[in-house]
Amino acid sequence: MALTIDWAEHDSLTPREQYDQAGAIIDEAKAAAAARRARIAHDLMQENGAQEAASLLGISDKRVYQLAARYRDSQPVVASRIPGRAVHSYDLLDDVVEQTSMERGEAHESIHALLDQLIADDGEDAVVLHRQPIRPELLKSNPGQVDVYYWLTIRQETAELIREALAAGSATD
Repeated sequence: MALTIDWAEHDSLTPREQYDQAGAIIDEAKAAAAARRARIAHDLMQENGAQEAASLLGISDKRVYQLAARYRDSQPVVASRIPGRAVHSYDLLDDVVEQTSMERGEAHESIHALLDQLIADDGEDAVVLHRQPIRPELLKSNPGQVDVYYWLTIRQETAELIREALAAGSATD
C-alpha cells in the first residue's frame, strides 16, 4: 500500500476540511504501518518459526502468532477446486465474473489455472498462506476423507495479479 499525499489539493480545502483530512491521513498511515508489521511477522514466522521470529523482532512469540493471524485474516481467500462440485462464492471470483464475460465455473477454473502457474513458478508457500477446510466438522467425523474442499488464503498481490491477468485476457477476446 502506497500512501501519496497531494498537498496542493489539501491546501485548497477549508481549514476544517484540512484538519479532518489530516486526521484521515494519520489513520491511513497507521493502518498501512500496522499491516506492514503484521506481514513482516507473518513472513518471518513462515521462514524461521515463531520463536526465532519473536527473537528477531524483539517481541513475544504470542505476539508473532497474533500478528501473523491478523495478516492472514486480511488477505483474500479462494475456494479450492474439486471437479464436479458446486463453486463456493468468494470476492475474487465475483470480481472476475463482473469484469469479464466468464461464467462462474469458467472464472473459477481460470483463477485456479493462474494459481497453479504461480505455485509452479514460485512455490506453494509463496502463494498460499493458509489452508482451512470449508467444513472442518466433516473431518472430525470422517478423518480419512480425501475429498476435502478448502479456503485458500492467498496474498493480496497474488489476487491482484490474477484479477489483472483475467481482465486483460477478457479485453483481448
